[in-house]
Amino acid sequence: MAAEELKRMVDAAEGREEVDVLFKNAQIVDVYGLRVMPGRVAVKDGVIVGVLFDPRDAGVPDPAAAQVVDCGGRYLSPGFIDGHLHIESSNVRPSEYARMALARGTTTAIADSHEIANVAGLDGLSFMMEDARRAPLDIKFMMPSCVPALPDEQAGASISAADMRAFMAEHPGEIFGLGEMMNYPGVEAADAETLARIEVALGTVSGLVDGHAPLVTDNDLNAYAATGVIADHECTNPDEALDKLSRGMFIMLREGTCSHDLATLASVVTDDPRRARRCCFATDDRAPSDALAIGMIDNACRVAQESGIDALTAIAMGTLSTAECFGFDHGHMPARERRGAIAPGKRADMLILDDLAFENPPHEVYAAGALVAKDGVFVGEVAPATEHVNELEALLRGSVRLPKLSPEVFDYPFTPGSVAIDVIPGFAITGTAHPDSDEGLRRIMLIERHGRGVAAQEEGADGDGPAGMGLVGKHIGRGWLRGFTIVGGAIASTIGHDSHNVCVVGDNPRDMYEAVANVGQGGFVLVRDGAVVARLDLPLGGLMSDKSAADVAREHDAFMAAGRAAGIEPPLDPLMGMIFLPLPVIPELRIRPEGVFDVTTFTYVS
Repeated sequence: MAAEELKRMVDAAEGREEVDVLFKNAQIVDVYGLRVMPGRVAVKDGVIVGVLFDPRDAGVPDPAAAQVVDCGGRYLSPGFIDGHLHIESSNVRPSEYARMALARGTTTAIADSHEIANVAGLDGLSFMMEDARRAPLDIKFMMPSCVPALPDEQAGASISAADMRAFMAEHPGEIFGLGEMMNYPGVEAADAETLARIEVALGTVSGLVDGHAPLVTDNDLNAYAATGVIADHECTNPDEALDKLSRGMFIMLREGTCSHDLATLASVVTDDPRRARRCCFATDDRAPSDALAIGMIDNACRVAQESGIDALTAIAMGTLSTAECFGFDHGHMPARERRGAIAPGKRADMLILDDLAFENPPHEVYAAGALVAKDGVFVGEVAPATEHVNELEALLRGSVRLPKLSPEVFDYPFTPGSVAIDVIPGFAITGTAHPDSDEGLRRIMLIERHGRGVAAQEEGADGDGPAGMGLVGKHIGRGWLRGFTIVGGAIASTIGHDSHNVCVVGDNPRDMYEAVANVGQGGFVLVRDGAVVARLDLPLGGLMSDKSAADVAREHDAFMAAGRAAGIEPPLDPLMGMIFLPLPVIPELRIRPEGVFDVTTFTYVS
């Protein structure tokens, strides 16, 4: 920080210079001392310069202030930090995501844009960064570490360590760290390219590497943690979480739309609350309807309390713990970069709350001292899209290039005793089943959509057979699914983590064919009895809408209702319940364009 800035801060703290905003009559949530204290908070240039606790500091007069905010005895809490998320998975662009995140009290987001990067490469990351600049949410962008997720994935792009370094040279100081290292087999094998990507983190702002290591244990976990990976958001049981915590990793208790791990992992904290300083919250993937209706990290605080975690501890996990994980709490950085607490020298990201139960959105949300949301409504400013943003947006359109397909490709028999993917509703992990019949099973297919199938057909892959049949086992994977309860229809989606090929699930071949035929340039399509009954268009990379978050939420709700009418009952989600089924880095079984894949053995089982 420049000496002149330091002087302004010190003079404001000492009362020699007028502050910008003074918050009075507040019940300050002290996440360091885990207590609530009455007091006042002074802000200058977006930074907290004074915290006065009453009655201890009652004799200190109010500083001169350009604006006074009377909190009316309400709680004043730090703004929330989302430790890990993919903005694309909320189906809206960053500037729209910011509106709904800020309305629910998230003021900082650690974003990994590997979803759009798997479709559009570094152009996709550029779009996310440029569009995010338009809004007051502070988004820290990580460099996607695994594009594609596995070396042989049929994604739309590939980003090497050399590509990362070149991008960072063109965007100095703009990449915060390295995104989740999903290729843990590459780490365990000391693969040269994988380790080179980890080394790229040294050139980022933080030097940090985020993690992704579901069910990894023993020497494999030792090797993974030894590379300096700071955190993991994929824990699904307390023993796994404690094992990683004891090896030096922060644990992110994930509470998203598809994965609800927080309640299961809460005992890690309730058994010994001292562990909370190494545990924080993440949403990972959050549907816009959920974000607007029940919240984000504020929702995690509510679920944490329902699971037995003290309210102040939960708030500290959503603020200070995440700040400590990513090095925001202290260190050699500008004051506007320090955050996670209401304390001098921290960024003035603050929430005025009616209570600590989080049944409702924050009464007011301040980002760097400026009011940006009130009672669940965004009231800040989003700048118009620049010409550069529009140019980058245009690159994301037209991303779906499907091969020609015939209805026959979707019609295949089940062999008794063969493998089926076992869906576990509410969790990203799946199981393995060997049913004796196809009763209760659904077909699942994954169709490559980045042009490989098109090229193969142009080279004569189908011969004289039905269109697309020559691609089966190469660019069209077919399998069976248990636990996805759709009846009389099919759902197709261009979202299928992480390569985002077209995934389709249904109980009859005709509707599956129609769903894929109607997927257009991206989104979700629900077909019943041969007719489209619901759709959610996502033309930006097949992942994001060009509409407002509120519009997308309404379309999402309508799709959910249609999915429920088609027999998909809670906790299974008609949308989020599908998009993880192709993800080849979470156990046990996944669908890939080559067939059903066993993540535990890295072999195909169909």
